Amino acid sequence: MADDFERALLITFDFTGGVDPALKERATSFINEVKSNPEVWRLCCERYGTSQYTEVRFWCLQTLHELLKTSYTAFPAGAKLEVKTAITTWLQGCADLKAGPAPFLRNKLAQALVAVLQFEFPSVWPSFFHDLVSALGAGEGLVDMFCRVLVAVDEDLVTLDIPRSQDESKLSMRIKDSMREHSISEVAEAWFKLLEAYSNKSPELSVQVLQTMQRYVSWIDISLIANPKFMPLLMSLLGARHLGLRAAAADCLTEVVSKRMDAGPKLQLVHSMGIVPLCAQWVNGFPGGADDEELLLKLARLLATLATEIIDSLKRLENSVISLAAVGLPVDDAAMLEVKQGSELGGKQMAALFPAIMAAFKSDIDEVALPLLPFMHAYVARLKVLTKRNQGLMDPQSTMHVRDILTGLAVCARFPRASACANGGAPGSPQELAAAREEQAEVEEKRRELFVLFKNISKIAFSEALSFVGAQLQSAIGENGSSATFQQVEVAVVMLYELGEGAPEEALKPDSGALGQLAVALMQATLPHARHRLVATAVLETFVRYSRVLQAHQHVIPSAVTAFLDGRGMGHAAEDVAARACYLFCRLVKSLRAQLRQHASTVLQSLQPHLVRIATVPIIDAGGAAAGRGDSGLTGTGAGANSRPPNAVVDDRLYVFEAVGLLLGQEEMPCEEQGNLLSSLLQPLREQIESNLSMRSVSSPSLVLQAMECVVRLNKGFKSDLVTRTRPQLGRMFTHFLEVAIQVPRAYPSNKLLRSRFISSVHRLVECLGPTLLPFLPAALEVLVLTQEDAADLTEVLVLTNQLLLKFKDAMLSLLQGLLPLLVAHLHRALGPDWDWTGKLASTAAAVSTVAAVAAASGGASLTGPSGAGTGGGQAGRPVAVLDEGREKGELQLAYYSLLHVVVHTGLSRALLELPPGALDVVINAVVEGAASHVDAGARRTCIQILERLITEWCSVPDDGAAAAGLGSPTGAQGPAPAGIPPPGAGASGAASSSGNGVSGLGGGGGGAEALPGFRSYAVTAVGGRACVGGLLAAGARGTFDVRDVAASALLGEAAVCLKLCYQRCGGDALLAHLSTALLPATGVPLELQQQLLYTIREGEAKDVKEALRASYAWLQQAAGAGQRR
Repeated sequence: MADDFERALLITFDFTGGVDPALKERATSFINEVKSNPEVWRLCCERYGTSQYTEVRFWCLQTLHELLKTSYTAFPAGAKLEVKTAITTWLQGCADLKAGPAPFLRNKLAQALVAVLQFEFPSVWPSFFHDLVSALGAGEGLVDMFCRVLVAVDEDLVTLDIPRSQDESKLSMRIKDSMREHSISEVAEAWFKLLEAYSNKSPELSVQVLQTMQRYVSWIDISLIANPKFMPLLMSLLGARHLGLRAAAADCLTEVVSKRMDAGPKLQLVHSMGIVPLCAQWVNGFPGGADDEELLLKLARLLATLATEIIDSLKRLENSVISLAAVGLPVDDAAMLEVKQGSELGGKQMAALFPAIMAAFKSDIDEVALPLLPFMHAYVARLKVLTKRNQGLMDPQSTMHVRDILTGLAVCARFPRASACANGGAPGSPQELAAAREEQAEVEEKRRELFVLFKNISKIAFSEALSFVGAQLQSAIGENGSSATFQQVEVAVVMLYELGEGAPEEALKPDSGALGQLAVALMQATLPHARHRLVATAVLETFVRYSRVLQAHQHVIPSAVTAFLDGRGMGHAAEDVAARACYLFCRLVKSLRAQLRQHASTVLQSLQPHLVRIATVPIIDAGGAAAGRGDSGLTGTGAGANSRPPNAVVDDRLYVFEAVGLLLGQEEMPCEEQGNLLSSLLQPLREQIESNLSMRSVSSPSLVLQAMECVVRLNKGFKSDLVTRTRPQLGRMFTHFLEVAIQVPRAYPSNKLLRSRFISSVHRLVECLGPTLLPFLPAALEVLVLTQEDAADLTEVLVLTNQLLLKFKDAMLSLLQGLLPLLVAHLHRALGPDWDWTGKLASTAAAVSTVAAVAAASGGASLTGPSGAGTGGGQAGRPVAVLDEGREKGELQLAYYSLLHVVVHTGLSRALLELPPGALDVVINAVVEGAASHVDAGARRTCIQILERLITEWCSVPDDGAAAAGLGSPTGAQGPAPAGIPPPGAGASGAASSSGNGVSGLGGGGGGAEALPGFRSYAVTAVGGRACVGGLLAAGARGTFDVRDVAASALLGEAAVCLKLCYQRCGGDALLAHLSTALLPATGVPLELQQQLLYTIREGEAKDVKEALRASYAWLQQAAGAGQRR
């Protein structure tokens, strides 16, 4: 009858769901309370022996084990004795294997005993292992416990395969050293006797003994196992009737063979074991391998380990002498004799094993063959050394071995016999497709290492590799080729492909090279399984690799090209093969462009159905990549249209249009023929766009997208000089396409992918058509600006505008004068009046911090709700942006600065002066804010460079009367900023709401010409003061930048250059007065550093100003750090 304790414990072990959760929780609480009692060990000792419930007994052992591991040293002596007595008593009760405790109780009992061993062996309990061995005669159950205790010793204390702390590692070493000194020889003797006694009577128990012994071989004295008594027993077990016993014996022998030791003793160990003659008998197959797959793999592992260890020992043995000789040390005769004898012994062992090794390597079971790859790599490396010593000649036996390795390599590299890719056409069901792709990925992964071996062989025995590949191809395409499987044909072609990488130049000579001749034979051959998807792809890849051979064998070009165009290539039923054929055909055309010119008409005629199919049947991913998500994405309307589009699915078929462009875009082609062919290609694509823009069906966006991409790819083959100067009528055909394409963003303003593709089309046509495209650019840019829906859209427009400005420069002035006001208005509207110009929201970490802070302050309110007072750019009440939106706006801000940088550095800054009233104020103030407060040093530097350029172009050097006129007297009042430009401390977006008088108002003092009246005075306070000094030192106080960083150092240098420029062009005295009276005292910088900065601005060079700025910045940064520590 169970008491309350046992009932509670049984409830906690109930996982049927039939116990009330509240009751189970109370029971768990009760058991935990019992477990926390320091005397719980007494309860465990009592209940384990008396309870009839397995759950209770398991809990007792588990609790006792945990307690012993953590608190055994704190036990009183009497308690320790009582616990040890109880555990040993329970151990003796396990003598009956069948009637004794369940296996999981035996495991837990072994762990509890080892927890005691941890503290008492060998100092307190030196006879632990002797006592354990002495009890073995009491019954099979104690043999079982003997093995479980040794396993627990290994897992809990000894093995370092499990990550352990430093103290645990020390304990492991102490236990191992003590066992070596006191016990391990007795344990090893027990293993031997147990195997003798139970190998026939109880094979399962013998397997358990072997599995236990296997754990200890790596660190015990190997002579305890590898001796004339033990080894014959182990070797005999390889022939036991019980397959599990064979497998366990193989594992033990593998551990013995892989024992770490010096090279000479290792070879002697292998010799003394007598294992080489045994393994050499496996040339006709592994014994018992056909009956048990697990045994087969273990025997294969043993053979692979043995072979690898022998060749590694040979290498180490020979290198020991070579290393001594290399450093000039003498090698005595005894050492030389030892090396010679060891080399002879290892050579004999390897020669005896090689037939069995090659038999295993030629197995079509990967688990048998692939473990031999390390040996194969090592053996080929050894052959390389030996061949080099023999003046590049390879002995006949090594040559035979190379042929055997190549044969095995070809077998390993094949697809499986029962291949999921057996269906040579398009895979049927989704399950078949998934299985084929998985198998193909596995084979490709396996081949990576196999073909490294193949290339290494070809480097030392190219003629053998070439001969082997030729024989493989001949067997595939010869008279008996019809009986070849697709696996054999495919691997023969792939090996020819791989042989071409790094092949000797003589072999690749188009006219006489043997490898080139082999490639030509393949191109002219009728190949079995040619339309199998794997064979077809391999053939096309090989044709492209050897395309240079076709330059000397032009009569083969038609047959080679036909493979790309018919059912073996673009016409293949499998879409992946057809798409790959398009890509590879483009590569072939690039290589043979001149040679294919005479075949252009025929090729284009054969390509026509493929071109029509590709243009009219676009590939669309499962999510609707061609036009966004859902109907709203397809039509460009609806709420979902504003989300960012998915990336277009990569359509390799479009490479065929690039190939066609390369064929058509040759100057040597007759003008009329070239024009007619290009028109026949472009006209249907234009009509496809126009018709779908008018129909607006569900599939229209994807068809428009495909047509645009086709034209862009086609255009890549035409050089700019051809379409603009030599044959301008070709260029007009492309501009007609642009006239049609301009309607796309207007028709689908919300379709991100179409918009992006239109922009990339403009990019491409600009590169090709050059200035002839200028008349069409205003309409293209205007439609992009007017149809933009978010910051990301506008960023794309700015990037495109930058490209145009950099390419056309002054020719863009009139366009820019009309476009810039529109861009500025839309850009500031996209950023919003409360945008933080510091760029913090462009940084994910800062944005997350800001959002979290606002959410916490608002009690978990929506992240898109309004915040409190804003901090960026002096603004207040700005809403907290969603992370993606903040990132996109941050990218737009940077693109804005990049655009202005290009404008002022391409001589187009006068376009800024044409901005309407108020717009220029907004632009300049945005740049000043970026220079003074942006979190990115690179962005600040860009802004300062913009301001430098404006000062250079808008402010001439003042004459001597400028200072006298009051431009910047140290004691006089500073001139006001230009009307409409707010003070430097105001936010950039605040400038948008400034006076409507704009820049037309006059500011302070004169002196020297000003393109913008009052800009000189404004530059003193806003640029020289706020941007170059105030904002920079404020960053130092906040620790924004590390002055040791390259970007921050460049920023300091740029600020120094700008300060010198302000001093020279905007009134030096006014600048120094502003810094000394209004700005520097407020920063907290020591007076000495202030004076140093002012002096270097007046008297020093830019590098001196930089160092003064660096000193002030570093002082503020250090002061801020000290304040935080306090």
